[in-house]
Amino acid sequence: MRKALSALVLVLGLAAAPVAAHATPVTYDLTLTNVVGNVSGGTGSFTIDSAPNNVSATFSQGGAPGSLLSALSFNIGGDTFTLADSAGGANVVFTGGLLSDITYSGSLAGASKVTIALATSGLTYAFDDELTSLSSLGVIEVNSPTTPPIPEPSTLMLLGTGILGLAGFGARKLVA
Repeated sequence: MRKALSALVLVLGLAAAPVAAHATPVTYDLTLTNVVGNVSGGTGSFTIDSAPNNVSATFSQGGAPGSLLSALSFNIGGDTFTLADSAGGANVVFTGGLLSDITYSGSLAGASKVTIALATSGLTYAFDDELTSLSSLGVIEVNSPTTPPIPEPSTLMLLGTGILGLAGFGARKLVA
């Protein structure tokens, strides 16, 4: 009986481990505020595949772990820029768990261009639409990240396997 209960706890624990250990994507919302130019500003967002650690983390355009997901976009001057419009890729860097750098440069077929970079005073952007003569230079405010809710089935399965494990150890002490 004891071996059967131990085997059951082991099998359930191994089955629950991959479900409970998945990374949760994190989305950061950005507000682009015009300082100089004739465009009022805009909005943006990007999603990374997991929360940054507290030391240093870089997320780059691509599909591997530690990547910047395809949800990156900026809306400004009536144009929407995404990772597909980037020239040379995009990166976001975190230092001490806080966003410290965004590198993005992109353009659309209609001659609109946007560049996002870190300046000494903080995150800045430059937007230029050569066809309409709209332009904007400004600062970027990073809003609190949004994370999807933790899936309840994973949480309950993890709790259940923990209770089964405690019951198995308790039964083991009674039998021994």
